[in-house]
Amino acid sequence: MKVGSECGYCLMHRGHKIIRRSTKDEKKRVEAMTGLLQMLGERYEPNAVPSFIGAERCRVIKNSTGCDDPYADLKAKSNTLAVEILPQMTEYVNKMPEAKRLYAALKVACIGNVIEFDVPGHSADIEEALKGLEEGFYIDDTEKLKKLLKPGKNVLILTDNAGEIAFDRLIVRELQRMGCVVTVAVKAGPSLNDALMEDAEAVGMTEEADNVITTGADAIGINLAETSEEFNTNFYGSDVIIAKGMANWETLTEVPAPCPLMYVLRTKCEPVARTVDAPLNVNIAKLVPKGWKL
Repeated sequence: MKVGSECGYCLMHRGHKIIRRSTKDEKKRVEAMTGLLQMLGERYEPNAVPSFIGAERCRVIKNSTGCDDPYADLKAKSNTLAVEILPQMTEYVNKMPEAKRLYAALKVACIGNVIEFDVPGHSADIEEALKGLEEGFYIDDTEKLKKLLKPGKNVLILTDNAGEIAFDRLIVRELQRMGCVVTVAVKAGPSLNDALMEDAEAVGMTEEADNVITTGADAIGINLAETSEEFNTNFYGSDVIIAKGMANWETLTEVPAPCPLMYVLRTKCEPVARTVDAPLNVNIAKLVPKGWKL
């Protein structure tokens, strides 16, 4: 996905928020903002991918401020809250008829995608968002996905945010119930409030999935120029991929899908909503075939 006009403002807005979270030293804040403005002047152009610029933004700020993980405290709080809510969501899924349990798990995990901080005009209140469990999907390809899920199929889940990853356990359970082998990928280093291995451990994902790996990079979304050999083996060797969140949409739509790929996300900004062809603030479960790209 290429940048929209709104992306410039968002990249700056979030950059300012990250700088303030990273240091209280005004000189370092000015230094970080100077570096950010210079980078944006060089990288922001019509064919740029917003999440690729966003990853570079985070690196520029880290180099100036020395803060490795400005969202560490928020991620920990998100994990704690999500784990507290998980039993209620588990009961919600388990009460569904068997044919609807995967749909319900995907829906809970998609609503959990609201746990994202500093997006202009967006609320990260998961408790409020979960009140809308009956909302459903604006684009709903969950039945198409189910037809691909046979015993022995290898499914790769690309996670998004801390906290949210707790609800991804519900997807893992339903896939395993259908006989699938499930690998979950988290980021290798701090990337906004994206889930790391420590977050996967904190919410019990490492005990749930058949395998938990990292992307090998701290990139926002998936930048295949930076991912590890282990990740690439799983990415190109999976039978089905489930990609959570807007950043995975922004980045993976730039390359042909290596297999049937299900995007599960909440449309939290206008550029993403436009490219998905959906309104703002709706749930999306969009399955694309092998070889598809924007």
